[in-house]
Amino acid sequence: MKKELTADHKDWSPPPQPGALTTAKAVGVITSTFFFITLSVRMVHSFALGVPIESAIFVFILGYIMADFISGITHWFCDTFFEEDTPFIGKLVIYPFREHHIHPRRIVLSSFIEQDTANFFLMIPPLAACVWIDAPNQGYVESLISCSLLGLCFGLFCTNLFHKWAHLQNPPLLITLLQKSNLILNPQRHALHHRDHRRGFCVTSGWLNPILDSINFFPRLERVIRYILK
Repeated sequence: MKKELTADHKDWSPPPQPGALTTAKAVGVITSTFFFITLSVRMVHSFALGVPIESAIFVFILGYIMADFISGITHWFCDTFFEEDTPFIGKLVIYPFREHHIHPRRIVLSSFIEQDTANFFLMIPPLAACVWIDAPNQGYVESLISCSLLGLCFGLFCTNLFHKWAHLQNPPLLITLLQKSNLILNPQRHALHHRDHRRGFCVTSGWLNPILDSINFFPRLERVIRYILK
């Protein structure tokens, strides 16, 4: 991916990452990808056992939509609650989200292994659990659950990548086509969030943003949570 320089990061570069952390992240990505591919192969086998492909595609898309929702919830939470100096989570979680509002294009300078791997670790347990289920004994419902998990994992694995691509000034043709087809987050949809940080929180596909923004979902959720915590 070309590292494109603009005014807000022309003299900036990502801080060096310890080699041990890079190795750990690589192991997490490989492990999660192995489980994902294994489960995908088993799902293809399940079609021969009578699971309709249409149903599998439908629940896969539902899982992908759920990834978009989870990205929105996470983004909204980190933009809304706690501070950058909050113990433990402040530097690790809150700061990167707030800093991105100030320097939005710096995101394109970080490599995949540095920035886009956290969700791979989070999805290892559910993927491993599904893989360990004996495929020939899987019923119809279990197969659909596995397909929806694949959609969820695919969306979460790619969330940070799709977000990064939305900030590229001259993305490759394939990425441009995916963005224009609205299969992934496009720059126009994501620009709404950088114009108004109270909306457009979903950064996987961004499909849910028009719906959630139209019903003021996140402002209402914030009011509920702050009322409960009073």
